[in-house]
Amino acid sequence: MSILTEALERISSGVHFTKQGMSLEEVERRLSFFPFRLSDEAYEFYQWAGAPTGDQMPDGWDGSYNDNSTYYCFLEQLLEGADDLIHFLSLEEAEKYYSPRDADIYDQKCLPFVSYENGQLVIVGSETQIETSPVLQREGIKDKLWFPSLTNMMLAIAEALETVGTILPELSRNYDDEDYGTDDYDNKIRKNCKIVGEIAQKYGYPRGIILTN
Repeated sequence: MSILTEALERISSGVHFTKQGMSLEEVERRLSFFPFRLSDEAYEFYQWAGAPTGDQMPDGWDGSYNDNSTYYCFLEQLLEGADDLIHFLSLEEAEKYYSPRDADIYDQKCLPFVSYENGQLVIVGSETQIETSPVLQREGIKDKLWFPSLTNMMLAIAEALETVGTILPELSRNYDDEDYGTDDYDNKIRKNCKIVGEIAQKYGYPRGIILTN
């Protein structure tokens, strides 16, 4: 079992989704729209995840951000109520986001992977086959390193779930908790945010964030 697959199995045990599964040939067919190759780990990810597809996609959708949570992806369950802010893209949606104009704007050709209100996370593609590739943050014209590889990002997600039960501690506040509003409760949230930040840094992102909105 590869490191990436092991991380995905760990994530699946924490959020109770099931492996979808898809052949490499089917994943390659679905990605044939993009004029570049993805890294081995990206193809492995989509084989494991079943190349997630959005359902109930509106006719004429132009690929711009919106908060329609019917665009289901198997990782959406990680967001704990924040799926109106952050969305893991299906391959069909990724195709909507990507356009030939990117060749004129960005040096690196990338697969849109996660959308949020101000931008995207993207997986870097290449002309030749490579084992791993960085995950970048795309806001405006400038791309910034988010994680050094998709594997590292999934390892960070898995460890955060196992350690504090969430990747978004600040958004996991439970208003029905009897301790809500107390100093102890706030200290717990701050402590969990610090832990998640340290985990993200451990896997290569210096700002200590796994996902962003």
